[in-house]
Amino acid sequence: MPNLYCMNRLQTYVLFIVCCLLAACYDDPWERGVVEGYVPIYSTDASLKQISFQPPRKTVNGGKLFTAGMNVLQEEIDSGLHVISYQDPARPVKTGFLRIPGFQVAAIDGDYLYANNYNDLVAIPLKALSANMTVGRVAGVWRQLDYPSGPDVNYFECVDPSKGIVIGWHKAKINNPKCRRSGEQDIYNPDAVGHNNAGLVISRGKLYLVNAESLAAYSLSSPGQPVILKSRQLLGTKVDSVFLLNNELAVLYSTRLNRHDTTSLEYTSHYRDLTDCLKLTATGDIAYAISSRKRFCGATSLYLIKSRLKKDTTASIELNRLQVGETNAFVIAGSYMYLAAEQGMVTINIAGATLERVGEVTDVAYSDIVNSGNLLFVLGKREIICYSIAASPVSPGLISKLPY
Repeated sequence: MPNLYCMNRLQTYVLFIVCCLLAACYDDPWERGVVEGYVPIYSTDASLKQISFQPPRKTVNGGKLFTAGMNVLQEEIDSGLHVISYQDPARPVKTGFLRIPGFQVAAIDGDYLYANNYNDLVAIPLKALSANMTVGRVAGVWRQLDYPSGPDVNYFECVDPSKGIVIGWHKAKINNPKCRRSGEQDIYNPDAVGHNNAGLVISRGKLYLVNAESLAAYSLSSPGQPVILKSRQLLGTKVDSVFLLNNELAVLYSTRLNRHDTTSLEYTSHYRDLTDCLKLTATGDIAYAISSRKRFCGATSLYLIKSRLKKDTTASIELNRLQVGETNAFVIAGSYMYLAAEQGMVTINIAGATLERVGEVTDVAYSDIVNSGNLLFVLGKREIICYSIAASPVSPGLISKLPY
């Protein structure tokens, strides 16, 4: 009996130790019971899938700019695009409002605008804008509203697509939530998937986008009706942006820039030194990156960085850098780069061996900049400013200001 008693005691101790070790190894992040979180706001209103061209309206939540011929399209966040004619650049005029409910991303190719209408990809003929236009549609491409955004988001109610389109979120008490977010990570129950909406890229008759955890390519051989060609699984981590880097697709994560072949979509290599950038573009084997205000592309301040890309390696060789301050966007026109900065517009000569600041327009903060030929369109806090670089690329001439 004493031996049996000792054995039972020993088994009890061993079981206790094992339980403690397991508890230490498994840190359950989920709270149980009723917690504060976010609940989806659903809608089954059929008008949410209707795209239409309407009379001009006041800009309320103005966002980034796009160009289409002599028109500038200004984002109205979540609801569509204001169409502004610059047929006479000195006298721009709003010609209408392109209503696209749930609008977030767009790209223009020829006579077509490609955008998201909530979770659908739509193809809109820009030369046939009307109240009852015919719009091409690919349903269920994105799921960008499947979770709420914001710094205070933790627990939320999982989306049920059968209840309709998610048009927003509201705070509420949730009993035993199955979905949550934590810091930079999106944590879901095991059978859920990640979600991405990193933008649109169009090149050589194809449209590329990131959908959930996949990179997808669509044929635009029939411009009004994109057709899926191929989809390739990605890392499973949220993609910051997707863009064209020379003749490759660049998929930018927070700490990595992966390169993909535009035909097969296969991963080919990566650039380990070109990450965490606010803006990145390449001309031949030269890349220009502007460091973010939060993450600095390896720099200690806010720099424009010029690098040479080594195609068959993961290396990018820094050639030069220039401190430019807080910059929100840039465009390249010929030998010059134009920055939309917090202090106005800055002109950089990029043709020489070193980057050189050659001009500056001191004004309010500029948040976006696009160009069409010799015209620059810059987004200010309350107006769109048009400059011409035809007479002097170094000193852009003011043509007009359009309040919005």
